[in-house]
Amino acid sequence: MRPVHLLLMLVVLAPVTGCLGGGGGGSETTGTYTVESTMASIELETKSADYQDEATVEWSLDSSTIVGDIEAAGGHVVGVLFSLTYGEDETSGGPLCTGGEDNAPDTITGTASKGEWTLSGSGENPGSHEVNLTWHNASLLSGVVEGLTKSEIEDQLAFGEDALGAYNLAITVDAEAFNSALCSHNDEGEEVTTVVSLLVLDFTILDEDGEALTSMAVGNGSLPVFLFAGWIFPVVFLVGYVSAKQRDRFHLDLDFGEPETEVVEGESTSDGETLVESYRARVITLSALYVAQGVPWGFITVTMVTFLAAEGADAGDLAYLLTLGTLPWSFKFLWGPIIDRFQVPALGRRRPWILIAQTGMVALLVTMLMVPDLANNISLLGALFFVYNVFTALQDVSTDALAVDVLQSHEFERVNSYMFTAKSLGGIIGGAGLGTIIGVVGIRGAFLIQIPILVTIMMVPLFMRERPGEKRFPWDEGDAVEKAEDAEEGAEEVRDFSVILGNIRTAFSVRSAQLGIVVSLVISLAFILIPILPLLFLQELGWTQEEFNVTKGGIILVVTMLGAMAGGELGRRFGGKSVLMFAALSASLTTLTWGMLDSMWGEGWFMMLVWIIHTFLWAIVSICAYSLMMRVTWAEVGGTQFTGYMAMMNLSAIIGYQLAPIFAAQYDYQTIFYIAAVLETFVILAALFIDPEETDRTLNTGV
Repeated sequence: MRPVHLLLMLVVLAPVTGCLGGGGGGSETTGTYTVESTMASIELETKSADYQDEATVEWSLDSSTIVGDIEAAGGHVVGVLFSLTYGEDETSGGPLCTGGEDNAPDTITGTASKGEWTLSGSGENPGSHEVNLTWHNASLLSGVVEGLTKSEIEDQLAFGEDALGAYNLAITVDAEAFNSALCSHNDEGEEVTTVVSLLVLDFTILDEDGEALTSMAVGNGSLPVFLFAGWIFPVVFLVGYVSAKQRDRFHLDLDFGEPETEVVEGESTSDGETLVESYRARVITLSALYVAQGVPWGFITVTMVTFLAAEGADAGDLAYLLTLGTLPWSFKFLWGPIIDRFQVPALGRRRPWILIAQTGMVALLVTMLMVPDLANNISLLGALFFVYNVFTALQDVSTDALAVDVLQSHEFERVNSYMFTAKSLGGIIGGAGLGTIIGVVGIRGAFLIQIPILVTIMMVPLFMRERPGEKRFPWDEGDAVEKAEDAEEGAEEVRDFSVILGNIRTAFSVRSAQLGIVVSLVISLAFILIPILPLLFLQELGWTQEEFNVTKGGIILVVTMLGAMAGGELGRRFGGKSVLMFAALSASLTTLTWGMLDSMWGEGWFMMLVWIIHTFLWAIVSICAYSLMMRVTWAEVGGTQFTGYMAMMNLSAIIGYQLAPIFAAQYDYQTIFYIAAVLETFVILAALFIDPEETDRTLNTGV
């Protein structure tokens, strides 16, 4: 690579350096604060029952039955109020009793517990008493708080998931009755009326000037919109001029589809049990494997991020989690040579790697279930997400290699559309699906539900075979080993690492292929908004987790699919580069407008509309960029080169995530939207000078 290109990459990648530390923005300091709060009592149960002498009766109640009331009252459960009321029911025990005897008092003990928090209290009948079990630092609610950061105050008032779920109650009655030489009473127990309520805290932290502090790591700085418009509108004029006067020079009318060649389409049949024999088996297997990739992707980017935002995470926390979840995808191209070089032909070329990847995914989900207090273990959670996505990226590469191996040439376009749709369906399951029920099952329940989903999908590659003669299991009989050994000698040279590296070097010697690196590295820089949007919607605008999850994990994914389909059709009609440029420019102007109209952010219909428009436009940009990268890819190293471009697009997303807390620490929401609008124009400038036919013209003709 030429020095100028290396320098360019170093400049673009520089923001990543040193940004992969643990969660949290690291910008908080101790100060002088006050806490403005209200406490609500929400009833869980009222009942009356008889309790026998010297018998302890235990039962449990669950917060899931009143989750809506909890959210409406402030969302922070900080205690259980267990109220007990009881009378006196001694009965006369003999004929010498006059009725004037003093009734012996019974002792009624109530116990409330939640996890490690437990409190007991006793009283004597007739009367009542309360067991007021609380676990927050009540001293913070009165007077001035000094020597703590905002997060430290929140940690002592908001306990998130740990305060929800099951609450254990118990009653023990120690009955006593009047007893003398002439008269004795009977008392075998006591009737007790109990009321169990949850104490829910709603609080706001105020600075020393009495202004409310939000949980978001966003600064107060702002930059005027004309500074950004001064960049964007010249790009508008540039796109207009090139489109009107220089279409041929910049190849704006070129269809990014495959070059026209004489292709004799074969017949897709299902006359067989293996993937190479059955079209139905190919579609079901590849689609199922892409669902398995979409579920964790939707869960991480939607459900998990939204949960953490609701728990008070800041932009640094969310960016850290998204970064470690995306990082393995940025280096997934390293798997390509490994899975090509090391194979077990008797069990299938790709199938063993797919099973290894899925086993690792399930094992990591089980491990995440064991992490205590997820909201306060961002660093550990991020590390586990990293390893989890190492396995997910391995499955992605192995699945793509399997598709290349078993699909017939005329099936690529159609089956790829099925695979893309399947991944989006998985994303909807992991995002809108799990995100909608998280209020009922909790975050751990959302983790748990994914395990049977992935295990069920794992049954597909476990019982399928790629080719006739292969084994499903090592102990089965098969003749694939002999067939593989016959073909192995001729394949050794092709799979030699030095040959592969030489071809890759040749592929990237073309100027347009090098510019493809730039396109890939800038296309997702505007992802600075992804860690910001959950904070804006949940913590500022008051959306619930369920509302945000259904929107981002459901509606937005459907719009993404529609945009991708529209992008392909528009590219064929009006030229791939032309559509890419106009869609990117329109998306940039939409983002700029989104930031300018902050007075409309409180209107749900407006936020939905502008989000949908932007998503649709950027899906068009993405699909056109993918097609452009295909056109500048050399067929000799097609899989490796194109996977490299996709990996760099993921790296671009990571850079965007890491820029988010940097900008959020300095600027307000409006300015962050303006910055994202500018970043979205970079892909226009990077793609403008790419000649989509240069690779074919230079390398395939030997010129």
